[in-house]
Amino acid sequence: MLVELGPRVAVIPGGVNIGVLRGGVDGRRIVLVDTGANDTAAKKTLKAVREEVGGEVVAVLTTHAHADHFGGNATVVKRTGARVYAPAVDEAVLRYPLLQPMSLYGGADPLDTLRGRFLLADPSPVDQIVAPGPLVVEGVEIEVIPLFGHSPGQVGYLIDGVFFCADVVLPAAVLDKYRVPYLFSVTDHLAALDRAAATPCRHAVPGHGPILDSLAELVALNRGLIGAVVAHALALTARPTTADAVMTGILIHFAALVADAPAFYLLQPTTFAVLSHLHRTGAVTHEIRDGRSLWTAA
Repeated sequence: MLVELGPRVAVIPGGVNIGVLRGGVDGRRIVLVDTGANDTAAKKTLKAVREEVGGEVVAVLTTHAHADHFGGNATVVKRTGARVYAPAVDEAVLRYPLLQPMSLYGGADPLDTLRGRFLLADPSPVDQIVAPGPLVVEGVEIEVIPLFGHSPGQVGYLIDGVFFCADVVLPAAVLDKYRVPYLFSVTDHLAALDRAAATPCRHAVPGHGPILDSLAELVALNRGLIGAVVAHALALTARPTTADAVMTGILIHFAALVADAPAFYLLQPTTFAVLSHLHRTGAVTHEIRDGRSLWTAA
């Protein structure tokens, strides 16, 4: 199950790629990078660590606070007592997972359909908040790379030339399926793409999809899609327009025809993130008029 990428670094591929770092003097004190979506992923990971490495999990490095990446934390902590590391802002969602569907639903009590396992994980403790820069866990030297944008505090972890880059890039298969990716901040995400492209590594391990020798192609693909979404949103604001109308136009143009509440409310924040980016760069103006929030190309 493990894919070895170096003497101290391995990956358990899956719906979410989980990093396995060998710490301690004997390499048996294991540090995970993310834990997957649920207790099933967590149990499989613990089994692989014990049977294939002969070690025990003692720490978890969380890249960001989306349920598919930290949904296994509670099980790992319960079974091992592992310490959990997480970035600022996102750490609050680990401790209070209801914040995720709440934020998607405009800060209100979310629909029951937004409370499924895809958006609402079990609470996870957070023992240490990580900041960009050097970090040492169980003797493993790690560089924390800021990759804000997909979430407020998303980070990547660089260890021995292996770059766990979270969801700063999504593989072509995911983009083809969902058409428009979820983003908290377009402005931060574009900067994160530049930072990821400039991070030297032997291997890159995105949160989803195959292990790569270079991020260049995926960075270009993801940047191109975001650029196209931003450009189309701007075109939709040629006249004063509501965010709802902009969102509908984006969904139709990119054939991202959502069929349920989770899919819809995941992309609504992306629309607002695009509009915030356009407003910040001076490309659109915003006003409240006649009881409506209106966006207009400058």
